[in-house]
Amino acid sequence: MHQSDRDTILVPTDFSDVSEFAIDHAVEIAKIFNHRICLLHVVSKRTPGTKRHIAIQEKLQKQADAVSRRTRLSVSFLVESGSIFTMISEVADRIAAEFIVMGIHGKKGLQHLLGSYAYKVVCSANVPVMVVKHMHHHVGYQNIIVPIDFSRESTQKITQAILFAKYFNARVRVFGFLSSINKAKIIKKEALLKNVTDVFKKQRIPVTTDLLVKPGTDWEGALMRFAEETDADLIMIVAEKGSRIPEIFSSNSAENIIDKAEVPVLTFVPQAEDQVSPGSKKAIVRSFVDPLGLLDSKPGNDDRNF
Repeated sequence: MHQSDRDTILVPTDFSDVSEFAIDHAVEIAKIFNHRICLLHVVSKRTPGTKRHIAIQEKLQKQADAVSRRTRLSVSFLVESGSIFTMISEVADRIAAEFIVMGIHGKKGLQHLLGSYAYKVVCSANVPVMVVKHMHHHVGYQNIIVPIDFSRESTQKITQAILFAKYFNARVRVFGFLSSINKAKIIKKEALLKNVTDVFKKQRIPVTTDLLVKPGTDWEGALMRFAEETDADLIMIVAEKGSRIPEIFSSNSAENIIDKAEVPVLTFVPQAEDQVSPGSKKAIVRSFVDPLGLLDSKPGNDDRNF
């Protein structure tokens, strides 16, 4: 199995049920990617050196040992003090983590992470973040939804989807949405989706394409219904650095997906254009996906799609 310099999955935990669910998902990914797991508990700046700090360390040690015995994976742990919103990203960078797997649900879970708070953590991270709410109930992630829009970030999402689909031996469902019945936009969208589908086919990844054109419907609701109807077990979306919402989103769409989706949501922050070299895989993928320059167009108000 592939082994890279980044071989650690970071799992923030507060010992809640959803934290256990996150560990369960991390174990599945670690087995497939041949990775290690690092548990992280964030405490206040007043905690280090206290009896509570020692008790937390002992609890984490027991938890790490139990997971290691059960899975035969390498499991370590860290206790850090500070703001949970910045510490998760800082630790991920420090230990060269390849993924962060984070559990949330309702108003409980990881120190009350919910909605914009969870999204803030996602957007501060420099590596992909998987947000989960339920126990892992299957082997791998074999039914991945990849929503596609007209943005340049979609090409980078495609490279991520190719990697995950290959590792998990998954089927990809390319999903497009338009709230406009404008024929020119529909033709443009269909052309883009076909090109994207061809990329997955060239990689010998099973793929299907769905374009939903439904005026008066919000795309996030359409995506949630599509995920439920197709029994998806992973949705891939794009976040933006610094908690800024991309133009294609309504004011809180990305937050709503993270908050409302019942299936795991994998997010990543796209690289800036000047960080992608002309000979890189991302550039190569884009040449396949967008030979006509469709991605140069910026969506307007009627292109509320993903």
